[in-house]
Amino acid sequence: MEIHQVGGHLPDCNIYLLLDEKNVLIDAGTGENMELVKEELSRLGVSVKDIDLVINTHGHYDHAGGDSYFSAEGCPIACHELEARAIESGDPYLTVSYLFGKKAKGSKVSRKLKEGDLIELGKSALRVLHTPGHTVGSICLLEEKESLVFSGDLVFVDGIGRTDLPTGNLSQLLNSLKKIAKLNPRKIFPGHGPEFEGEVLCSYLW
Repeated sequence: MEIHQVGGHLPDCNIYLLLDEKNVLIDAGTGENMELVKEELSRLGVSVKDIDLVINTHGHYDHAGGDSYFSAEGCPIACHELEARAIESGDPYLTVSYLFGKKAKGSKVSRKLKEGDLIELGKSALRVLHTPGHTVGSICLLEEKESLVFSGDLVFVDGIGRTDLPTGNLSQLLNSLKKIAKLNPRKIFPGHGPEFEGEVLCSYLW
């Protein structure tokens, strides 16, 4: 599996392209920088139509606002079952699009995920870990062979995710951090900022 970051242009989150037998995006950004995202995909020999699945770590506008560009090309959208309403409705409160001065476009969720689901990519696979706290349906994705975690907005190299937005909960977030720390991941790819070694996570808990 190859990992490429093809987003992260403000106000977007990091957008990760995973290349295997299937081409998967983890998060889609706001959609405001789609031309830049397309250019970065193109440099890797991939077009929007080549994306087999977009997985949202949660339904906030900076992570899922761009879903509509991919779904318009027939690409299925996946997220945790508790996050589907936010993404499908484009609700400005649940997606916090109001914080960006924008209105999110609703996108149909084709695959509603739950704890323990396995997303097969080919030679690699992603295990779905329900990690509420930032939002009620936030997930992390674990690539078990290489011990990699895509953490969404659970944790960053310099801190942890916000819990003061709709459906956020601090005690749930702390429990989710402990859940990921127990896995002792080798590397973490967050929703914002640079990737970092998994041992950094322990510094937030002990």
